[in-house]
Amino acid sequence: MTPVSRLPPPLQVLDGAATARALPWSLLMEEIAQVCREHREGRLTCPPRQVLPLAQDGVLLVMPCLSDSLSITKLVSVHPLNAALGLPTIAGEVVAMDSRTGQRLAVLDGPTLTARRTAAVSLLALQHLQRAAPRRVLVVGGGVQARAHVQAMQALHPQASIHVQGHQEVPAFVAELGVEALVPEAQTRHEWDVIVCATTSRVPVLRPGVGEGAVVIGVGAFREDMVELPPELLRSAQVWVDDPVGAQAEAGDLMAAGLFQPQDALDDLVLGQRPIDDRRTRVFKSVGCARWDLAAARVAVRR
Repeated sequence: MTPVSRLPPPLQVLDGAATARALPWSLLMEEIAQVCREHREGRLTCPPRQVLPLAQDGVLLVMPCLSDSLSITKLVSVHPLNAALGLPTIAGEVVAMDSRTGQRLAVLDGPTLTARRTAAVSLLALQHLQRAAPRRVLVVGGGVQARAHVQAMQALHPQASIHVQGHQEVPAFVAELGVEALVPEAQTRHEWDVIVCATTSRVPVLRPGVGEGAVVIGVGAFREDMVELPPELLRSAQVWVDDPVGAQAEAGDLMAAGLFQPQDALDDLVLGQRPIDDRRTRVFKSVGCARWDLAAARVAVRR
């Protein structure tokens, strides 16, 4: 009998809108938590990402992550100077493949996937670091990451009052998403439960004393020359990171504060392996990791 050939599944190519629809917040957070458990059990292969310099202060990030069933590679370029040109800061794609056959299953929009999985990582950390539901939230930033974090907060914490502070001007999405714009001078007028900093700033974006006693999440600074969180805030805080290896090499915030040793990780939060001191400022510093891209690709491919 002639063997019947098995055709590979059709390759799915998802644009930004389709990628967003394939990545609901709750499922993303659940899968990121599962990936944390698998990583701690040694079931994933996730080498440090390659960071290659490009022109105009840009970088190319090459990020693979392998599991028994599904593997991914993300290629993303980041050009912080693009904002002044009216161009997106981030461009790229995530390729998902069947680990057993190498068949490509999907190509996902890199900027959309990165924004949503980063916000989901932040909200997963917040779920463990903040005992009560947040009531007053400050988001500093005006780009894709700031927008994604506002959307995630609105979906998961609808009771929260969200204020957005742009680096130089009011972010374009403020009116669209129905949140309140805030000028830098007004940071000290409120007691914040949660602060999210999503900028590529090289100087701290929080004023002295702002954020003390709150949960502060830093997601924008991903190079050693980027510092958006004040060193004095970090030195007095309980600090957690999404990826200790990446944070040691890339978290300019931590380096500027003299915190060169590995910090407690998201894995520890998910597994409940480190005590949380509610009396201190709790900082979650995220630099990005291909494990979170794998989690997002799993969710998208299943859907």
